[in-house]
Amino acid sequence: MNRRRFLWLQAAGIALLGKLPFLSRTARAAQRHPPRRGVSLSGGEFGTDKKDFSNEQPGTFGRDYTYNSERTVAYFCDHGLGLLRLPFRWERLQPRLGETLNETELKRLKTAVGWARKHGGEVILDVHNYGRYCIFHHGKKHECVIDQKVAGFVPVTRRHFADLWRRLSREFRSEPAVYAYGLMNEPHDMGMSDWKTISQAAVDAIRGEKDHKLILVAGDHWSNSHRFEEFNGARAWIKDPANQVAYEAHCYFDHDFSGRYELSYDKELARDPKLEGRGEERLKPFARWCQRNRVRGFLGEYGIPANDERWQKVLARFLRALDDAGMDSCYWAAGEWWGDYPLSIQPRRDFEQAAPQLRILKR
Repeated sequence: MNRRRFLWLQAAGIALLGKLPFLSRTARAAQRHPPRRGVSLSGGEFGTDKKDFSNEQPGTFGRDYTYNSERTVAYFCDHGLGLLRLPFRWERLQPRLGETLNETELKRLKTAVGWARKHGGEVILDVHNYGRYCIFHHGKKHECVIDQKVAGFVPVTRRHFADLWRRLSREFRSEPAVYAYGLMNEPHDMGMSDWKTISQAAVDAIRGEKDHKLILVAGDHWSNSHRFEEFNGARAWIKDPANQVAYEAHCYFDHDFSGRYELSYDKELARDPKLEGRGEERLKPFARWCQRNRVRGFLGEYGIPANDERWQKVLARFLRALDDAGMDSCYWAAGEWWGDYPLSIQPRRDFEQAAPQLRILKR
């Protein structure tokens, strides 16, 4: 973004403040600068659908999962999408709960962060575990929800989760290229476990290390933006002495909110004549929740298929709504292993052919 456009956007944002009296103090502060856009660099979370995936069988780097190359990092930084959400799996980074981090996996994370720093980007460390940790017990794989019993005992506790973040904080608290900590991707179906208490424990652990980085706290039930209050209550729950917390929601535009886009655009339009504004409407409940609670919001995932340009209008309206709400965001997803994944924004033909979604994100 050139200086001229930056100043124009800055002036426009300040002018909007007088027209948006409902914005919180935090959102007003965000309006002083254009909200940041970035991408999720997928790969570190791949390979977990195997039957034997667990902390004991985490897969092989380069075959089952990857962290992409410096070239991909440079590409998105050069295109102004330098806020890089970096998914990884807890089981690979900490194969023994409550014990030291795996040095080899930690080095891979630090290498990716170093590339972002080199190319002017910043990283969100994203524990991509859905509120779970996979173990092998008596010869069987168990996806253990934090704080829930499995075979008569609780193998994964909030103390384990807090321990993970305490150790990550010690490694990254002084790293300027780490923009934020994404505590947990899309917790869901937590049963009797209390995600609010679990996430608070992780925040307390990070702050206990005198670490004041931004912390992103995902909402329960897949972090659905449209139903955020329904599944997370009317009030924000994190108590943070550093006042550096943002709540994370995700938003997809297909009929079932899943991001699979199993129906064509024409079939979606037949179901909903107001399809073009669907993303904007699904964002509103989360934006209002943040405004009422005077907290920051972050959109950690959203995306559209590349095979029908009409989805681009849905995305464009959604991005304008994000800008109005002053929210940073990351598109889902980039990554060198996506192949023909419809939502992929990874360039093709040896980085010569840009994905069609890129033009909309760069506006």
